Amino acid sequence: AKHTKFYLSLIMAFFGLTALGAQNPFAAATKESCLVQIFSSEDFKEGFDAVAKGESYVSPEKIVDILAYVYHGPAPEPELIMFQEKFGKDRTEPISWEDFNIAYEELVAKIESDEATLTGRLGPAASYVSYDDLCKAKEKGIKLDKGPKENLTGPMTAVQEFGWLAHESVEKRTIHGKKSCPETVYASELVKAGVFY
Repeated sequence: AKHTKFYLSLIMAFFGLTALGAQNPFAAATKESCLVQIFSSEDFKEGFDAVAKGESYVSPEKIVDILAYVYHGPAPEPELIMFQEKFGKDRTEPISWEDFNIAYEELVAKIESDEATLTGRLGPAASYVSYDDLCKAKEKGIKLDKGPKENLTGPMTAVQEFGWLAHESVEKRTIHGKKSCPETVYASELVKAGVFY
């Protein structure tokens, strides 16, 4: 029994250190979800310094590069839009690290307060509050305003994978009609004439 507890503690320690993904994958995959708060101020400072290359300021166009450095690739669209709106889309004067850090902290505070108010409410990926509401909508034939492609960044289930990119992979094919044999043409003419009625 003592060895079993030790073995189980090792297994649990392993699973505690493994990154298994988000607690709520549907909420994390919504187009409105933000990941800015998972990065620290030091992460953004490192990205700012890498893009600034020794300068103390960066141009507003370099926000995209800073976020790409921090995210290790292109930043999600909502985060990019949030930062651009924070500094103003028409801004021409350079951005200092202090200004960038203040904007980052304000965005994180806003995201955390929004998450706190949304807890317990219908999530952005959900369309119905209960199964009964879903059944009633199906009976009445009510169509949703937004489908999964408008709410989520990618397919969440294996069933959704089939139609997710269907319009992009379908090739246009020309359909060649089948020529009828003389007997079929004769029979169809008889039917048109009313012989078999």
